[in-house]
Amino acid sequence: MVLESISTSNEEVDRQLGGGLPIPSLILIEGEHGTGKSSMVAQFIRGLLNGNKKVLFITTESGIKEYIEKMKMITYDFRRDFLQNRLSILPVNVDGLSWSPKQSKLLLPVIGRFISVNSKKAEVTVIDSLSALTLYSDSNTILDFFTKCKNFVSKGMTVIITMHPKAVPEDVAMRIRSSCDGYMRITPTTIAGRSVKVMEVVKLIGSSSQVSSQFSFDVDQSFGIKIVPLSMANA
Repeated sequence: MVLESISTSNEEVDRQLGGGLPIPSLILIEGEHGTGKSSMVAQFIRGLLNGNKKVLFITTESGIKEYIEKMKMITYDFRRDFLQNRLSILPVNVDGLSWSPKQSKLLLPVIGRFISVNSKKAEVTVIDSLSALTLYSDSNTILDFFTKCKNFVSKGMTVIITMHPKAVPEDVAMRIRSSCDGYMRITPTTIAGRSVKVMEVVKLIGSSSQVSSQFSFDVDQSFGIKIVPLSMANA
C-alpha cells in the first residue's frame, strides 16, 4: 500500500515527525494523564481535516460540547468541521450512566463494530483514550481489537489511539506496540524549573524523512502545540 504524508498543520511538529503523518497507518500514543496526549491528537486532527480527511473521533473522557469547547480554548476550533459532518464525535461515557464490569467487557467489540459500520464515512478514526475501554477487557479481546484496527488500515483507514501506560498487561502492550506503524511516548519533565512534555517517537513507519527520536513541547493557549528547544527550556 502506498503511504501518503499529510501535514499536521504545524510546521514544527511536521519537522519533528519527518515531514508529517504517514497515512494510512495505525499510530499509538502513550502517556500519563495530563501529558498533552489529547492536545497532540487535536493537532493531528486539525491537519487531517485541513487535508480533506473525514474524521471519526471517539472520546472516553468528555462529551461533545465539552470537547469542542476545550479544544477551542487552545486554538483548535472544530465547530465548523463538526457542523459540516467532516468531524464526527462519539462520546462513550454518558453522564448519569454507570458501566458494570460485564457491560464494560463488551465495549471494545462494540466500538470495533461501530468503526467497521462507519468505515465508508470516515477515513480516519481517533480514540482518546483507549484505557477506559480496556479496564475490564481480557487480553484476547484487546489483541482482537488491534487486529481489527490493522485490517482497517489495510483497507485505507488511519487509526490513531491514545492510551495510558499500564492500561493493559505489559506482555499485551509489547505486542500492541510492535503491531503499530507508529508508536510515540509522552512524558512530563522539568528543565531548569520549566515544566514541558517530551515526546519520544519510538517508530514511525513511512515518514518521508528522518524522524527526530524525541522532542519537547508545550501547549500554548494562543498557539496550540509549541515545540520547545532544549536551549530555550534551559534558559
